[in-house]
Amino acid sequence: MTGKPIEYYLKELEEYRTREDKSRSEMADELGISLETYRNWYRGKNRNSPSSKYTKWINNFLSTREIISVDKFLEKDGPDLLERIGFEKGQSVLDFGSGRGDYSLILARTVGKEGKVYAIDKNREVLGELMGRARGNGLRNIEAKFVPAKTEPPTEIPVPDKSIDAGWFSDILHDGYFKKDGEKEELLRDVYRTLKEEGFIVIHPVHMEEKKLKRVIKSTGFYLEEEYREVVLFHGNEFHEGQIFKFEKVR
Repeated sequence: MTGKPIEYYLKELEEYRTREDKSRSEMADELGISLETYRNWYRGKNRNSPSSKYTKWINNFLSTREIISVDKFLEKDGPDLLERIGFEKGQSVLDFGSGRGDYSLILARTVGKEGKVYAIDKNREVLGELMGRARGNGLRNIEAKFVPAKTEPPTEIPVPDKSIDAGWFSDILHDGYFKKDGEKEELLRDVYRTLKEEGFIVIHPVHMEEKKLKRVIKSTGFYLEEEYREVVLFHGNEFHEGQIFKFEKVR
């Protein structure tokens, strides 16, 4: 036996189903049982609830999926990854093109109460959603920064010179947003301006040609400090294996 009551595992299983937006019939298929059996598990104590064999099996099922649980990634695996890269307590960091803020939340947990996250985006609506998520998670160290579209795409960072320890760029420096290399370079030069002398940027490249990306970044005063390959990353509401590039300022 697993040592916890059956009701605990049923609650965990239902939370998984809801989080993954699956119907009960889809869950029954995924578990390899009939829909009737699955439904019976939720009809109260003593009525066709899972046997000890099923309870163990459900526990194993949930444990394997916990590895790629969104909540677990946002609260533990993501911060662990960012700490390994060099983000740490007390830093001021920026998340450029933050969107609804998955990585802003991870950064906020990583830098802690002593640190600060500037979530930068050109969409006021998603920034509002981000701040709602931050409050719901008890995070008070995120500041939303709206970037007016003076240029399209935006290439200005609305923070003072040499005020930032690190920058995070996930799926943003590519031709879909910055169609010309000159636009990417203009943004990166402004990022360089905001960074402290020991500052660094981290690029999570999606939809980018690697050699071209590195060439553009190096042309603006950065050098490639380290590469992280085959790391689990969260992007577009799903997980995938990808790579991360860490660049530091040339000194």
